[in-house]
Amino acid sequence: MSDLYFAFFMTEVCGLPPLHTGMVVGGSLLFAALADLALVRLLTTSLAGRDPIRLQLVGAVASAGALMLFAAIAFLPLPFRLAGAVLTLLGFRATYAFVDVPQNALLSLAAADDLERRRLTVSRNVAGGAARVLLAFAFVPIMARQAPAESASSFLSLVIALSVLMIAGASFLTRSVGVRRQRAGSPIRDRRPLKGVWTLTAMMGVMTLATTVFGQLEPYLASYGMGGRLSATAFMGLVAVGGAASQPGWLKVSSRLKASALLGVAMAVMLAGSSALILLDRTSLLSALVIALLYGTGSGGVLFTLWSGIAGRASEGNALAVLGRFTAFAKTAQGIAVLLVGAALDTRIDRTDGQMVSSLMVVATVIGVIVVTGLLVIRRGQLFRT
Repeated sequence: MSDLYFAFFMTEVCGLPPLHTGMVVGGSLLFAALADLALVRLLTTSLAGRDPIRLQLVGAVASAGALMLFAAIAFLPLPFRLAGAVLTLLGFRATYAFVDVPQNALLSLAAADDLERRRLTVSRNVAGGAARVLLAFAFVPIMARQAPAESASSFLSLVIALSVLMIAGASFLTRSVGVRRQRAGSPIRDRRPLKGVWTLTAMMGVMTLATTVFGQLEPYLASYGMGGRLSATAFMGLVAVGGAASQPGWLKVSSRLKASALLGVAMAVMLAGSSALILLDRTSLLSALVIALLYGTGSGGVLFTLWSGIAGRASEGNALAVLGRFTAFAKTAQGIAVLLVGAALDTRIDRTDGQMVSSLMVVATVIGVIVVTGLLVIRRGQLFRT
């Protein structure tokens, strides 16, 4: 369940102020980063040798339960909803670490070479993208422009269905994936991979900050600034479709371009899609299709490049720690972005003003691309395994 729906659910269905919502969702993401780091510590010390794949099944069951409790807070009396959101989201973040850390570590532990790691990255991104596609196309009929009581029931039903799918997916992974014999706590062999790891991690943090601001504002733009329901549904759905459907294409191109060049191309496509929000008539169905597919394809390429890059570095050793810190840093950036968006919506940004919302989405993307490009130039593109 994407965090962008958490925020919309809390403000528009539960009736909580944007500032409080940003503090709860953003704070829970910061807590999630700490949970990832704590689990990495356990898996490399007291729980060393424990099968991480079995842990992710336990985590899937526990986090599904916490997520369903979160979806039920709309049925609480208004004075209790904020406290309910805090407790259930913290429970979800803590338990989801047992899903996220082991599954991400598979990108290194279950692959024998860089090509296989890139293929696993595609599989990971397509699976996550398929879930986002379902959520995105369900958003307008389930969440937007409905009475809060109707949206609350629909949201809970959707969460129950997704929870069942999450448990089924974790169960399938437990039975089907074989992990290479590699000590999770083995040391990284030299300083060069470590430097690459931290620069890639910084890039992931910056791009996560940019895409989270964009994603947090997506439902508000779709609800109040995209014209009719068809354009809004197309926009929400095709951002997710572009991210998922483009993965095989990025895999194919990755064999012809250096990873740094591939990242540059992906950011250019992403920037083109974002800029089209203010250059094209976004209330037009055709414009909504173009904007969504460009941005989704570009952001999908950025994710592919950074995730396959960090998986390659993590294969040098200490995979759980490297990937655990990578995801923790990304979640920290997510949390900061949610806090910033919540504060902006509460004080400076009218969430029903499509022009204002879309401008903020473009600014976030531009800043992210500029900073990551700067990091590429500073490191001369020498971040990825060759």
